[in-house]
Amino acid sequence: MAISLLCLILITVASLIFVGKKIKRSKWNLPPSPPQFPIIGNLHQVGELPHRSLQRLAERTGHVMLVRLGFVPVTVISSKEAAEEVLKTHDLDCCTRPKLVGSKKISHDFKDISFTPYGEEWKERRKFLGRELFCSKKVQSFGYIREEECNFLVKKLSESAVDQSPVDLSKTFFWLNASIVFRVGFGQSFQESELIDKDKVDELVFEGENAEAGFIFSDLFPVAGLGRLIDWLSGQHKRLNDAYLKLDALFQGVIDDHLNPQRSKDHEDIIDTMLNVMHQQGKDDSLMPR
Repeated sequence: MAISLLCLILITVASLIFVGKKIKRSKWNLPPSPPQFPIIGNLHQVGELPHRSLQRLAERTGHVMLVRLGFVPVTVISSKEAAEEVLKTHDLDCCTRPKLVGSKKISHDFKDISFTPYGEEWKERRKFLGRELFCSKKVQSFGYIREEECNFLVKKLSESAVDQSPVDLSKTFFWLNASIVFRVGFGQSFQESELIDKDKVDELVFEGENAEAGFIFSDLFPVAGLGRLIDWLSGQHKRLNDAYLKLDALFQGVIDDHLNPQRSKDHEDIIDTMLNVMHQQGKDDSLMPR
């Protein structure tokens, strides 16, 4: 009798959930969704390459589909026509980036123009950036920097060809972009600057990109501190905070050097010490059992 009652309760709850989803879908005219698991949604169907996983789901579900990543509903667009409608017809409804925990931390509470919500504040920052950096006069004035850095790259590639030594093109083009951006943004040569450890700069940029764009449990399970607890236990919170401190130390060093060049050497020593301690701590943590 108890078993029959339990089965009846489970069937009733499942039926109510199914009917509730049907009513909600018909009321809001939601896109179709692939099969989901309770709580985690479609997370089990997203692999190391999310765009490939979502492409496979879209081939079975449709070019406009609704997936759930934990507790967060996400609409996935994967066709030219749908993307055009989103980016042109409904641009104002979709132009603001999602407020992720990583991007909030790295951008100092969305102060970066890339993550500022659409509005008057974003328009003012965009206007300032266009006037001071991206106007045609400024772009032309930086032409000699791009030319010199490209010539330097060609020289290095020619030397490698003569020596018949292999070249990592991914790292080479990364250094080219970094050199141009560093000279344009900070007014210093990337190769000669002492404000940054060139052997670790690609690692620093990679950590920053992962912190801004990567999914963490705090984003997927923002209920009752569940996601934050998982991030703390898994070490994701510490990795995010380490990336933030490294980037912040770099930017602060550049600002201090610009305002007071005499203090730059002392600040460089502080930054180097901080980064070395954090790097060594990261090595020690990687040896600890999870």
